[in-house]
Amino acid sequence: DSRHAGTDQLLARHGVAEAVSWEAPDGTTIQGFLCRPTTPGPHPLVVNIHGGPVWAFRGTWQLFYPWVPLLVSQGYAVLNPNPRGSAGRGQEFAAQVVGDMGGADTDDFLSGIDALVELGIADPDRIGLTGASYGGFMSSWLVTRDQRFAAAVPTAPVTDWYSQHFTSNIPFFDRLFLAGDPAEPGDRFHERSPVMHAAGVTTPCLNVTGALDRCTPPGQAREFHTALIEHGVESVLVTYPEEGHGVRAFPALIDYCARMLEWFERHMPVHPTEETR
Repeated sequence: DSRHAGTDQLLARHGVAEAVSWEAPDGTTIQGFLCRPTTPGPHPLVVNIHGGPVWAFRGTWQLFYPWVPLLVSQGYAVLNPNPRGSAGRGQEFAAQVVGDMGGADTDDFLSGIDALVELGIADPDRIGLTGASYGGFMSSWLVTRDQRFAAAVPTAPVTDWYSQHFTSNIPFFDRLFLAGDPAEPGDRFHERSPVMHAAGVTTPCLNVTGALDRCTPPGQAREFHTALIEHGVESVLVTYPEEGHGVRAFPALIDYCARMLEWFERHMPVHPTEETR
């Protein structure tokens, strides 16, 4: 065996990572990376959604995000999907999200969860969401589309495309990816805004933002938090005063990872008790 002596220790602590694929409802093949403990499932599952949307998870250590190995080390499986619109599969695949963000890509995530549940890897009663930027929007959006989620941690999200357009430093973004116009009442700026659908949410949400974020300003997380509270949904708002678009610097990053882990442990624990079932 030519492996380094520390390999087994790392595998025992951080589990295994493997490429996975599944079929979306329209027949599109979706790829991603599954990081999971070495113990048998079903595991509580966190769906970790990348930003972009034209970006992609690759086979890199920690999948770019430090909370991935942290969650796996505590007993969670983490699905890192590359939905339609992701980079790395050509212009045609990337362009599928243009003009329809929050449309067909929504089913890419839900079908991936279904596939892991069917395989016995994921526990259908302990499914969580997290993600930043596009991932923050999609985390907020998915909890308005489906009530299966036990907990969510949307970070640097967009939750109101109207206010986003007029307060962000990238107002061209929403016109491109929604193919809409904020001056037109009732179009996708309304239809695809999570805050407009908060009445249908049951998922406890830990909403995270940076006070210095100019891409998805902190008001986006605040709006969704306020809407959830108004509808009786458990919600917490965390604003990091020195962070911008996403949580990147120390000590905020450590605090963020700790809060995320605690949120999932509270609402979808690895070892449920009678009180937490």
